[in-house]
Amino acid sequence: MSLSLTAQQIDILFGKLNQELARTSVRGEVYVVGGAVMCLALNARTATRDVDALFRPAAEVRKAAETVAIQSGFDVPTDWLNDAVKGFLSPRGSFRDYREMSNLHVMTAEPEYLLAMKCMSMRIGKESHDLDDTCFLLDHLGIGSYDEALSVVAKYYPV
Repeated sequence: MSLSLTAQQIDILFGKLNQELARTSVRGEVYVVGGAVMCLALNARTATRDVDALFRPAAEVRKAAETVAIQSGFDVPTDWLNDAVKGFLSPRGSFRDYREMSNLHVMTAEPEYLLAMKCMSMRIGKESHDLDDTCFLLDHLGIGSYDEALSVVAKYYPV
């Protein structure tokens, strides 16, 4: 499925996720990375396929997100919010507050951290936005040389 979620749709889904977590008396945290940050926090893209994130408590947030997908009214798969990116996360990752709700706190990766992740996970192909995202982030951060970019990556990952 070639899904396209806009920032507005993601915000609506987060609102519904908050409601579902409240219904089950769970307080969740979502640390968003990838294309969703490019849409939500940086306005660099109009849409993304899914929301890559680390979330806690994992089982409860995953179940609530699946319920939201089924009941949302959007054509979204049950894994619209997924943690497949876990292997690329750094213990030194930095996030900023995006949205605080009664039962859900959403944070987005800082641009420097996102750049480091994009450099480490670089995928090339028709379906990938990594190269465009990386170019945007380099410009956004005012990084003009390989050494400057490598210095950012080294803050988060061994090089």
